[in-house]
Amino acid sequence: MPIIDFTNPIYVVVALVLVLLCIFLAKQYKKNTIPCIVLLVFLAILVGHTIELSALENADVSTYAVSIAVDEIFIFISFLTFLWLDRIQVEESKKKKSNKKSKKDDETVIEKDGLDVLWKKV
Repeated sequence: MPIIDFTNPIYVVVALVLVLLCIFLAKQYKKNTIPCIVLLVFLAILVGHTIELSALENADVSTYAVSIAVDEIFIFISFLTFLWLDRIQVEESKKKKSNKKSKKDDETVIEKDGLDVLWKKV
């Protein structure tokens, strides 16, 4: 039996509430570090589940399979949230830079961040 058993609905609901709370806080503060921490936590839980599965000889594989699948879903959600909030954080920093440059009456330079290529395709 895994330590964090995502076959139990209470664990899934608690994890979902915590992830949604972290997304809300990250959106309010416009920082992408909070979803990054959530992503790292779920990656650590995934590694823990795989170590538990490989260490036990007569383990219930279906329980671990469900827990690993739920881990991967939460990893995917937190990764997309990280990308979304990274975009918001970059736009916010561009606004601050453009406000500073407009006060100086200099030419504005269009800056590109590393994820512009991804967002144009999405």
